[in-house]
Parts: sequence; structure tokens; C-alpha cells
Amino acid sequence: METSIGGVVGFLRDNDSLIKQLMETAESANQEISDLSVQVDHARDEAKVLVDQLGAVEFAVGKQDETKVRQQALLEAVAALRKKFETYKNDPLRRGIYAAEISNLYLQLANTCNNETVAQIVPFSNDEIETYKELMKKAVLDAASRKKRAAVIKAAAQVSRLALGIAAKLAV
Repeated sequence: METSIGGVVGFLRDNDSLIKQLMETAESANQEISDLSVQVDHARDEAKVLVDQLGAVEFAVGKQDETKVRQQALLEAVAALRKKFETYKNDPLRRGIYAAEISNLYLQLANTCNNETVAQIVPFSNDEIETYKELMKKAVLDAASRKKRAAVIKAAAQVSRLALGIAAKLAV
């Protein structure tokens, strides 16, 4: 995984897309859910690499305060819309609107990650790292739950919470 806010945001965007796919999958589609659970496992593995690097590597972050403020505001908007997306799971029209808005926010976030980034140490406390490791544990799928849509969605959501928290810290 690229150790920059752009890399973390890209990972978050991809994982949120995975959650959207999971939520749109019919519960009876066991094979498709099983296949998506493999993608959740992959996302979890990527997130573990990210968590293991916290405090040990330098992340490229925006050097201008205006960029960081913009990134923080966009990440907060993504978090708010993700909650709405999950709340209205039985309203495909609203979820479609929220998904489009989230995609637009990811595009705006990507546009803030340009050549004005600089390698910099962003400190993560032991408590923060432990919180992210706990989210990793909650993202584990056992063999029995791999075909349960809700379990796979929950695991993917934990990975997104982790990535959103790290991205928010990098934007500060």
C-alpha cells in the first residue's frame, strides 16, 4: 500500500465500493457473497500492512494547512454519508444518491493529493494503534460466516472505519 494520504484514501474508496457491492448482493447469492468475502480478506490483509506501518514509516501528507483542512472536511463528509448509506439499506434510491456523492468526495480527495505533499512523520499513539488493531480483529471472517451477507458487510465496514480513521489523522 502506498504510504501517503492518497494511498490510504484510495484504499478507503475501494473498500467502500466493496461494501456497496456487498449491500447490493441478494442474500441468496451465496457464491457471490463468498467471492466478495475473499475481497474482504484481501482488504483486511492490506489494512494489516497499513496498521503494522503506523509509527514506523513516513507518510506523505499535505504540507499546506489549507490542503489538510480540505482533506479533513472531505473525510468527515465521507464518514457522514457512509453512515447514511448504511442506515438506508432498504432504500435503493437514497443509497444510489449517497454512493454517487461518496464517489464525488473521493474524486475531490484524490485531487488534493498532488505534488505538494512531503514525506513527514505523522505520530500515532499506542492507543490509536491498538484501536486499529482491535478493528482488524473485528474484521476477521471465520469459515462459518463467509457466506453470511451481514457478516461480510460488517467485516468490510470495520476495515473502512480503520482506513477512515487513519486518513483523518493524516489530513490533520
